[in-house]
Amino acid sequence: MMDLILMGPGVTPDLVCDCADAASAAEVRTQPGAVRLSGLSAMSLRNLQQQFAQREGIDAVAVPHDLSIRNFRVLALDMDGTIIQNECIDDMAAACGQGEAVSAVTKAAMEGHLSFDESLRERVALLKDAPVSVIDTALKGIRLQPGAVRLIDFCRSHGVDCYVVSGGFTHLTRPLAERLGMQGAVSNELVIENGRLTGGVTGPAGGRIINADGKRRAVEVICALHGCPLSAAVCAGDGANDLEMIQAAGLGIAFRAKPRVRAAARWAVSAAGLDGIMLLFAEAWA
Repeated sequence: MMDLILMGPGVTPDLVCDCADAASAAEVRTQPGAVRLSGLSAMSLRNLQQQFAQREGIDAVAVPHDLSIRNFRVLALDMDGTIIQNECIDDMAAACGQGEAVSAVTKAAMEGHLSFDESLRERVALLKDAPVSVIDTALKGIRLQPGAVRLIDFCRSHGVDCYVVSGGFTHLTRPLAERLGMQGAVSNELVIENGRLTGGVTGPAGGRIINADGKRRAVEVICALHGCPLSAAVCAGDGANDLEMIQAAGLGIAFRAKPRVRAAARWAVSAAGLDGIMLLFAEAWA
């Protein structure tokens, strides 16, 4: 049996009443900005989902009635555009006068028009000779996505280990993971010499760059370390380089994602905050 969850700023009390009446749902549960309809016929669920799919400010997500956080062991989240609202490399570039040049390459990469490896090297090269203080500037400017803390606290309270898996940089991902009480971060590394960026970048421990394939492999290794299959992983991200881990996970969500990513993912959350992912699980409605 499938439930329909409507969530986002467009979910009003009047809409909740209208949905319950129209669907004749066996059970209607509500939270601020969200409603869960259970006991819908297949036709009612499909009709309601289609009705609200294009409605401004509303996510209409169908999930199994018994989808439980207890069946998952790992949460892996992209950082830039997912856990946080920023693109940190853009912020670093702005701090050293390369903002427009780097933003143009970032946009093309996230839309899947450029190889991630090439675009990352190109963007980092533009930061050559920038002082390391640009990293501190980016850290201070980080803006969490609405609901980020709530989602991570919910997962941790149910024994799920939480990780940042990012094509960004350890100088930013590790402090963020520590700030949010997450277990760790897997990401790329900026090369720094004599207090300045060299314009070089490597993968973790000097290895291969974390790209789409690297993100999926990172999730595989994290799951192996926790003794669980990929089906026990929840993954979410917004860019083209998140798609492989989203598709490999037991629950993969395109979060406020680019159109290409949203179209390829089974689940998508665009209007609600990051805690909209929490609302997919039955325990969030207990």
